[in-house]
Amino acid sequence: MITSDTALIDANVLVYAINENVKQHAAALKLVESGLNEEIPLCFTPQVFSEFFATVTNPKQITNVLSREKAISEIEDYFLKGKCDIVFVHRGTQDKIIELLKKYAVSAQDIFDLQLVATMLSNNISRIYTYNEKDFARYSEIEVLNPETVIR
Repeated sequence: MITSDTALIDANVLVYAINENVKQHAAALKLVESGLNEEIPLCFTPQVFSEFFATVTNPKQITNVLSREKAISEIEDYFLKGKCDIVFVHRGTQDKIIELLKKYAVSAQDIFDLQLVATMLSNNISRIYTYNEKDFARYSEIEVLNPETVIR
C-alpha cells in the first residue's frame, strides 16, 4: 500500500545491491532488504526493472555481468516476494510528463529520469532512493534520498 513514506528505488540501487565489489553494496543491499522485509515502504516501477536489466546484462556498464536468466530471476524475485509495491504508468502519468517537460529543460536521455518522476508523482510518491542524486535534484516536487545517508 502506498503511503506518504513510500519511496521509489532507482535502478542503480538494485544494481549495487547485487554487486558485492562496489562500495555502495552494503547500504544498497540493506535498503532493498529493509523494503522486502516490510521494515520501510518501498516501491518499484517496470522502468526501474528495465533499466536494471539493461545495466546488469551489459559488459560495458558493469564488470560482473549477469546472464539474462539470472537477471530475469532477480526481477522475478521482486515480483514474487510481493513485499514492495509496483507502480505503473497510466493516463495521469502522461499528463504529468507533459507538465514536467514544460517546467524543466530536459533533453536526450534525461527524459527517462523525468518519466520516473512523472510516474512517481502520478502515483502519489514523492521520495526516491538513488545514487544519482544530481539527476533528480532539479525536480522540486520530490525528495531525493541517498541510501548511504539514510540507511545505517
